[in-house]
Amino acid sequence: MWVFWRLRMLLVLCVVVELLTVMVGGEGTPGILELQLDEEQPAGTIVGDISAGLLPGVTASLYFISDHEGTGISSDLHIDETTGIIKTARRLDREERDHYSFIAVTMTGFTVKVSITVNDINDHAPAFPKKKATLKIPEQTAVGTKFSLEPATDADKDQLTVQGYQIKEGNVGQVFRLETKRAANKVLYLDLVVNGVLDREKRSSYSLVVEAFDGGAPRKTGQMTLDVLVQDINDHAPIFNQSRYNAIISESLPQGSNILQVFATDADEGDNGLVLYEINRRQSDPDRYFVIDPRSGIITLNKLLDYEMRKVHELVVQARDNASHPEITNAFVTIHVRDYNDNQPTMTIIFLSEDGSPQISEGAQPGQYVARISVSDPDYGEYSNVNVSLEGGDGKFALTTKDSIIYLIYVDQTLDREERDSYELRVMATDSGTPPLRAESSFTIHVTDVNDNPPLFDQQAYKQTIPEVVYPGSFVLQVTARDKDQGPNGDVRYSILPDKKTHASWFTIDPVTGIITTATKLDYETDPKPKIKVVATDGGRPPLSSTALVEIDLQDSNDNEPVFGSSFYNVSIKENTSAGTCFLELFKSKAVRLYVQRVGEIV
Repeated sequence: MWVFWRLRMLLVLCVVVELLTVMVGGEGTPGILELQLDEEQPAGTIVGDISAGLLPGVTASLYFISDHEGTGISSDLHIDETTGIIKTARRLDREERDHYSFIAVTMTGFTVKVSITVNDINDHAPAFPKKKATLKIPEQTAVGTKFSLEPATDADKDQLTVQGYQIKEGNVGQVFRLETKRAANKVLYLDLVVNGVLDREKRSSYSLVVEAFDGGAPRKTGQMTLDVLVQDINDHAPIFNQSRYNAIISESLPQGSNILQVFATDADEGDNGLVLYEINRRQSDPDRYFVIDPRSGIITLNKLLDYEMRKVHELVVQARDNASHPEITNAFVTIHVRDYNDNQPTMTIIFLSEDGSPQISEGAQPGQYVARISVSDPDYGEYSNVNVSLEGGDGKFALTTKDSIIYLIYVDQTLDREERDSYELRVMATDSGTPPLRAESSFTIHVTDVNDNPPLFDQQAYKQTIPEVVYPGSFVLQVTARDKDQGPNGDVRYSILPDKKTHASWFTIDPVTGIITTATKLDYETDPKPKIKVVATDGGRPPLSSTALVEIDLQDSNDNEPVFGSSFYNVSIKENTSAGTCFLELFKSKAVRLYVQRVGEIV
């Protein structure tokens, strides 16, 4: 054992000497070996072979491994110095360490730089900072008002981190909905949005179960219970003198400089009318480039700006009164940072749908806005130097502006989703330089469905012939109606219009398939041609419907025996009655009569 240890130390010293030789005057290009594996693999999993990083023609029977304290090589990996095989010494956790690197040196002094990347797997579920939270919302809060919630976090990354939120329970009357926004720090921030009228006298609280889910398959979830308390309010909210403020400042503006002042008033008195200002840090400026005086509303530069890092800052400024349950109003401040280098115009497009996606209802009237576009040209610093144009859309959409600062895309002609459900648009912003520079953005506007088409039957009238004698539940025929709308608006259900006169009760219809079957026994003698009116109704609100007539011919069966009108007949006839004279009718249902064949004889 002592001899083996001495030989090993001698070998290490030789390798070190070779390394020094290479570093001083050696030649050759080091090999590079990049490996990767998924985290949480069992200990002993083979990661790779160092020999794969050797240049062609180079071989090695022993490697010297560089291992520095804190690299995790010796504790997390097992490297066979003879074969060069790399295995895991334990289960690796990407969240603890996502990369390993070391240098392997052969006896001849050839070096291989080995890099191992640990890939992420979905081994963490989203988690909220608190399992239970309380949010106080004044009654009569306007629909669309947003309240920021603590976002969930997930130790995984990219698609395996938090991808969305949903309300699982407690949303009585659907008075709330959720909106999300992915910030630059990759956190998916969450807002609770008022979606209906809140009335404390009808319901004073809601217990919402909010669930966060990741993008794994299957996806993992985490939940938080949010207790929403509906509170009584003062009856006036602060009102800004304008809903949007704009400023253009130079990136060289000194720290502490005043930029602009927002102003809001509140018609209430005392504390209820005292307006205080703040910047909503959850929705804007999380890095605190700007601060606002809570009393005066003056916005001041708090950090030096860098045009190359960020050209436009969008601030959400909140004005709240000083009541015990304050009313909050938002205003938007757009601050453009000016640079004097050559740059093409920039555009910011905000789609005005509820979820911020590029879509518009087919029921939208001409003039309804689809998107808001703000443009800037740092080279000139004047918005008027940028011309914005719109292409595509087949004339269904148009562009308008009042001040050459904000442009609005609006519906110019009536839309019909059943005719066309999407339009390709391209917005171009061109400056007035020589030569002019241009920025453009292309996107697809999707037309969403409204219930504007009733179900239509394949035929307005159906005819079918069936025997009179069939069992209840027997197939008669199938009707089919189609609705051009989508989703519930296009779901068709069938029913039979009750009508005692047409014996509609003899039949029934499957509400989904439209198959008509017999409900009771049929009777040709009662009605040989029963008729029913079938109604097709869609799932819209309000629903649309149409009808079709079904005529059924019954084939008579010999299911009735002759019946005499009386069990005894007594007839008197004159002996000279003319031949062919009818003197007795035996049946009411069948024309069976007795006639005089000739005088004196009866047949």
